[in-house]
Amino acid sequence: MLAIPLDTEHSTTLSKLYGKAPFFALLDTEIGNFKVVKNEVIGKGPQSAGFLKENGASGTIFYHMGEGVYKSFEENSMDVYCAEYKKESIEDIYRILKTAGYKKLDSSNYNELLDPGEGETCKCGCND
Repeated sequence: MLAIPLDTEHSTTLSKLYGKAPFFALLDTEIGNFKVVKNEVIGKGPQSAGFLKENGASGTIFYHMGEGVYKSFEENSMDVYCAEYKKESIEDIYRILKTAGYKKLDSSNYNELLDPGEGETCKCGCND
């Protein structure tokens, strides 16, 4: 399952927010179905990885994400993919995953791909 941050429970496009996104779609990357869960750790970005892992996610995709949030996914052995500032639909994300794929973050590229948003430093409470 791939966790996709959403702006509303009925939204079908990737949110610019991450830790403050009120909902996540959990996309079954094998068949394309998804369910939506309320973000129970809203505003506590670094706790997102544990929360999403408990809900069956093995990875996530982002539009904006700070280093503290990324590190929590890395610590939980979860994949993180960059949408490169494109507000894509869940259907687009599924299609791209099945064809070209997304850039996967790792220790060699995460510094250049992460962006906490609005040209500011991370404000997720991780002290990064």
